Amino acid sequence: MNIYQQYTECIEENLKLKPKDWFFKSDPRYNYVLEHVSKNEGEQYLDLVIDEFPEFFSNHKDLILELCEKNDTFGKTKGEQFDKLVCGYPLRFSPTNMRYLYQSLLILDKMQKFGLKEIDILEIGGGYGGLCLFLMEISKALESVKIKSYSITDLWQAKSLQNLYLEAHGIRLAQIYYKNSFLISNYAFSELPPTIRNNYETHVINPYCSHGFLAWNGCDFYEFVKSKSISREKERPETHSRNEYVTFEPKR
Repeated sequence: MNIYQQYTECIEENLKLKPKDWFFKSDPRYNYVLEHVSKNEGEQYLDLVIDEFPEFFSNHKDLILELCEKNDTFGKTKGEQFDKLVCGYPLRFSPTNMRYLYQSLLILDKMQKFGLKEIDILEIGGGYGGLCLFLMEISKALESVKIKSYSITDLWQAKSLQNLYLEAHGIRLAQIYYKNSFLISNYAFSELPPTIRNNYETHVINPYCSHGFLAWNGCDFYEFVKSKSISREKERPETHSRNEYVTFEPKR
């Protein structure tokens, strides 16, 4: 049994349980794919939030704590203490929260710079829905971009878990794709085999997505989207030497 079979096996076992009994976030079969951000990496993500989004960090610390606590409610999270966030209180959060926090702020910042006011989001490979949770809640607080709908395309096991996980947090995913959506795929699309990537390009990305943000890894970069202006920058923090943040928008 390969690692992805073990991953889906773990999810299927959790789908038979009530949310309060989920254990996937502390299961090694699941951790190879998700919930494996180290404490050191989590601290680097938090430092980037403080450095690049100081006003948000100062004004919305209560929201950050609430989101981390909310995301850690289900799945038996393995927590660490982040002194710059909890200020000495004995609170422990999954380091993955710090990645979701930073990348959510990056994505919303890109949306603003693209001049987007309202947007439908289409995510390829959504994990258990953590990034969706952070994006939805932070966008409401900032009131800079209104997320009209959020859809995720993934393995059926992951999609089932995403629907249940997000419904437990009061979020209902869209079950269809909308034209001119904003594509997100963080450490997912670029890890797929070429044949599956080609299928996504033909049937999902090019027909439905006008803008996007991807955390690119797993394969060398190539122009995966047509007739778009593509920008690339090094991943922050650098978790692998060839990882990048890739954004695209219509050519002007």
